[in-house]
Amino acid sequence: MSPHRHEEEGTHGGHHHIHEFRDIRPLRIALLLTGLVLAVQLVGGLLTNSVVLASYAAHVFVDVSSLLIAYIGLTLGARMQSRRGTRFTFGLRRLEILAALTNGFVLIGICVFIVLEAIGRLSHPMHVHADEMLWVAITAFVANSFSAWYLHKSTHITTRSAYLHVVTDLMSSIGVVIAAIAVKLTNWPLIDSAIGIAIAVVISVGAIRIIREALIILMETAPYRLSIADLEAGVRSIPGILDVHDIHVWQLSRKESAATLHVVTQQPNDEMLRAVQQFLHDHFGIHHVTVQIEQSNLNDEC
Repeated sequence: MSPHRHEEEGTHGGHHHIHEFRDIRPLRIALLLTGLVLAVQLVGGLLTNSVVLASYAAHVFVDVSSLLIAYIGLTLGARMQSRRGTRFTFGLRRLEILAALTNGFVLIGICVFIVLEAIGRLSHPMHVHADEMLWVAITAFVANSFSAWYLHKSTHITTRSAYLHVVTDLMSSIGVVIAAIAVKLTNWPLIDSAIGIAIAVVISVGAIRIIREALIILMETAPYRLSIADLEAGVRSIPGILDVHDIHVWQLSRKESAATLHVVTQQPNDEMLRAVQQFLHDHFGIHHVTVQIEQSNLNDEC
């Protein structure tokens, strides 16, 4: 075998960093507005005795955390681009995963408390101030609408993810408006408790999924929908490649993956390296690829 050759591909160019700077301002505005929604929901839940508002506040809490982590990631990431010798060579992508894991456990605890509170109210109903509840829900809807409008033109993957969170909040606020109208029309406070339990259960299911996904990523597993066998077969099919081994694929974050692999060929060249990298990027969405070339002679059996 000849000396090994290495080449690595990254998909982040200078224009990508420019988009990061442009997306910080709308993300900051969305964070402030969503934080306002959270404060209104918490205060409104206490003043109106609404379990629905408390459940919705738990959902918004997770989204505020996600927006905050996205903002921190973009802000610090932009600063790190101008520094040499940083230890965070993959950026702060795992910060999002650690925050998601923490949020998942916190959210389950909050939902358990909400369900226990709602069950208690089923046997001892409390008056729900439907008019105030409705105004709180409408305020949340308006604030979420502004946040979605600020973020909808963002191009960075982090802010696009934040936009989806805000849209989810927007849809949820519509559900809270409907619940408030139902309580107001029927004057039956048990509706609030029943809907609050339903929302808490749905949020808990989502929290369990978040915890599971975060743990899987932290264990550096390959993406769920990626087949290592298909990846190996595809690389072997590239003209000039005799063998491929030592394949490692892992997730950096929810949206980005990395891979390292060894390929054996008789005639190492840059075109072959680029072909492998392009294949993995186009067919498997792997953003960071490191290929090690091993040269074989005619007598090698690979």
